[in-house]
Amino acid sequence: MIEQINTSYNVTFTLEEIKPLAITYIPDAQNISNWDCLQKCRQYDMWHSPLIKFYEKNKKMKPTMGDKLAFVILLSYPIHVIKKLSDISDIKLFAHDNTDFIYKQELTLNKEENESERYDCICSYQKLQNVHYVENKYSGITLQVGSECIKKYNLISQEELKKFKKTEKLLNEKKKEIKEGKALGHYQVEKQRKKEEKMILQLEKENIQKQEKIKTGNFKICINCGINIVDIRRQCLCICNKCKNNNDHKELACNQIKKYGLNECQNCDNKFIDIKQYPYLCKGCKPQNKIIKCSMHLCPTLMVVDINEQISIYCDDCEKIIIKCIDCNHKFIQNVSETTSRCKSCQYNYKNKFINKICVSCNEEMTIKETELWRKYCNDCYIEIKDTLKNPPKCKCGLVMLEKTIKKDGINKGRKGLGCSKFPNGCNDFKML
Repeated sequence: MIEQINTSYNVTFTLEEIKPLAITYIPDAQNISNWDCLQKCRQYDMWHSPLIKFYEKNKKMKPTMGDKLAFVILLSYPIHVIKKLSDISDIKLFAHDNTDFIYKQELTLNKEENESERYDCICSYQKLQNVHYVENKYSGITLQVGSECIKKYNLISQEELKKFKKTEKLLNEKKKEIKEGKALGHYQVEKQRKKEEKMILQLEKENIQKQEKIKTGNFKICINCGINIVDIRRQCLCICNKCKNNNDHKELACNQIKKYGLNECQNCDNKFIDIKQYPYLCKGCKPQNKIIKCSMHLCPTLMVVDINEQISIYCDDCEKIIIKCIDCNHKFIQNVSETTSRCKSCQYNYKNKFINKICVSCNEEMTIKETELWRKYCNDCYIEIKDTLKNPPKCKCGLVMLEKTIKKDGINKGRKGLGCSKFPNGCNDFKML
C-alpha cells in the first residue's frame, strides 16, 4: 500500500470543488484553432494560471506540482467524462495497468536543443531532457510528461492518503500481534487503556491541587457548577468565570446569594442568580428560544419555544381537548357536551348541506348548496362576467366577441368565455371568463 502511495500523486483539492473550474476552461484548452491549446503548447504556464488564482482566492496557499499536473490532466478529458467522475482517484495515470492514456513516443533532447526550445512537464517542471508523449484515449489530446511523472500510478486526495496511512498502521499492528502471539486488537486496547489512565491521573492531580487551595481559605468551590474553584480574594461572587460568562449572573455578593438562592434556566436548567425576572432564560438559551403562554384563552401555562416560532402553540393539557376538523383539517376546541368532529363552520355546512368550492375565476373559496354543483363562479365574479357579456370587447378581427361555453370534457367544461364571432373561420381569438 505504501508502495502504491509512492507511485501516486498527492492532490490537495477535491474533485467536486475543482470540477466547475475545469469544465470552464476545457473548451479553450481543447480548441485546436487556439495557438496555446494543449495539443500544441510545450509550456503549460497559462493552463496552471487559473488553478493558481483559484488557490489564492479559496485556499490561501499555492498549488503543488501534483495539483498542477492533475488540473492539466482534467483539461485533457471531454466534459461528459469529467461529469461522470466521482473521485480524483478514478483517473488512471500513465503507469496504471488500465491507464486512460496511450503512450506515443519518447523524445530525448541534447543541451543545445533544450536551450533553443524549452519543453516543460504538465506538472510545471521545466526544461525536460527526456520528453514522454501520452495521448488521452477519450479525447485524443497529447500531453508532455517528464521521466518522474511518467512513473506515476494515479492521483490520491489528502483524505484518501490519511485513510491509507491509518490502514497501513493497523496492518502493521496486526502483523506484530500475530508475530508476538497476542490477541488481535491488543495494541488498540492498550492505547485506550493508557489514555484513560492518563486522564484519571490528570483528574486526581487537579483534585489534589484544588483541595490544597481550598484549605488556605482563599478559595471556594463554585456555587453554580460545583467543579471549578473561585479565588474569593479577587471577586465577590462565589462563581467561577466560566459559569459567570455562560449565564446571566448578576453582581451579587456571597451573602446576597445566600439570601436569594440560585434559580434555574427554564430551558437548560443551568443555575442563575436573579432577583427580578421570572420566568428566565440564560444567555446561552436566549438567542434561540423564548417563553410564551399557552395559546388557549385564560390558560396560565408557560412554555419554552423556538424564538422564530409564529404559530399558536398549546400546552399538553390543552392539546388533549383540541382536535382537527374532519372536513377542513383546522384545529378547534371540542366542547364537553358536543360529540361532533367538525368545527362550527363545517358543522353548519354539514347540517344545511352546503359545500365549499373554488371559483374558477378568482380561485377563492365559495360556499354553495349541494344542488348547485354546476356553479363555477362566486357571486362577485359572476356579476363581473355578466357585465362583460353585456359589453363584450372586440377580437383581433375588429368584430364584437360573442359569448361561448366550453363543451370540451375537462375541468373547464361549462365555463363561459368570449370568442371571435366568425369562429372557427375567424381569428380564433378566445378569452376565458
